[in-house]
Amino acid sequence: MTQRRFVVLGVGAVAAALVLSGCTTGGGSAAPEETGDGAGVLTIASIPNYQNSLPAVVEEFEKANPDIKVELEFVDVAALHTQIRTQLSAGTAPDIFTTYPGNGTPTAMENLVPGGFLADLSDLNFNDRLPAAMDETTMVDGKRYVLPLSLGAIGGIYNETAMEEVGLTAPTTWTELLEFCGDAKAAGKVAYAYGAQTTWNNQLFAFPLSATLVYGEGSTFTEDQAAGKATFADSDWTEVWDRVLEMQDAGCWQPEPLGTAYEVATGMVAKGDALAISSVTSTFAALAATAPADTEFMFHALPATDDPDETNISAGGSGAYSINAKAKNPVAAKKFMEFLGSDATMAQIAELQNTLPAIASDEFETPASLAEIMTYVDAGRIHPYDDQLWPNAKVSAVLMEQAQLLIGGGTTVDQLLQAMDVAFAEGS
Repeated sequence: MTQRRFVVLGVGAVAAALVLSGCTTGGGSAAPEETGDGAGVLTIASIPNYQNSLPAVVEEFEKANPDIKVELEFVDVAALHTQIRTQLSAGTAPDIFTTYPGNGTPTAMENLVPGGFLADLSDLNFNDRLPAAMDETTMVDGKRYVLPLSLGAIGGIYNETAMEEVGLTAPTTWTELLEFCGDAKAAGKVAYAYGAQTTWNNQLFAFPLSATLVYGEGSTFTEDQAAGKATFADSDWTEVWDRVLEMQDAGCWQPEPLGTAYEVATGMVAKGDALAISSVTSTFAALAATAPADTEFMFHALPATDDPDETNISAGGSGAYSINAKAKNPVAAKKFMEFLGSDATMAQIAELQNTLPAIASDEFETPASLAEIMTYVDAGRIHPYDDQLWPNAKVSAVLMEQAQLLIGGGTTVDQLLQAMDVAFAEGS
């Protein structure tokens, strides 16, 4: 009989787990030999974003591999960063866990590979099928360490049903966006729900705006910054944050966004109290899970200028997973990763998450809700998630902390960007 364990851990539960893990003998043991067929237990830790799809994937995997029992737990994003780092050092980390492409977070590939924490995935079948555009953020020195499940994007996710009821359409220029905020308020709606209490939400306006204002066509900012010739404080990043404050002044958000968690913000959009949210495309699943039946949601780029032809979107590999280099069951871990990278599973996850597969699948048809993303991808008008190319996780952490202070009136744009420059200068 198949037995599965799906656990959702919050910050408090993780804290208790960390106390227990601290009692184990340190150092970690050598990786077990890859013998046998992987029979036994396979442990997986994931962020909650994939609660709508991974349990179904696990069920299918166990049907195909009845001798492997999967223990899957979902852990809060912020808590997972601490938990995994602690468990990797103690040798108690799960066999497979959520990682992040590129750099920018404590569990990003660039931060874990130097410590020897991630297994090389280069010999797995999906390696040659990932888009070349993802190589920069999923490989180190020619070796693959990360498998993204989705091609994600950040932008406006609109409740089209609620929009139709009040006679509004998604803006395509900055002027239209500000007008949209005013029109939504006049109709008794919030234009953009903002869960600023949840730390990671505080990059969800800056990243799509910077894709156009900082990293648009012909930009050399990334190269100049890496060469020490440019800084956040002396660049168009000032305009990014000026735009964010302009949205605040225009009443684009609900009152007291700092008191609003992500789950509350998505609930506002699902119910139609808010017309949109600027978020990652994996948020579609959270919206669909709580919205009334037949509610339609649609992705539209967040404009930053008054010329729609200048608009870019922030997009890249997301929902990524890696194998622990010291996995207790490496054979089963590789089998599961191969299963994740298959056409059928990529299509299944994309459909359940209402997102796009990281690997093109003949079994998946792009839904209308995400079609606009592909127009930008096909036109080459995308920029990777900003933090994936930054030299360390502190830059994005500072951005998110300072953003909370900014909208709360506790700092200025100049001070925010200077703090980001200090973090960037620390390097990798």
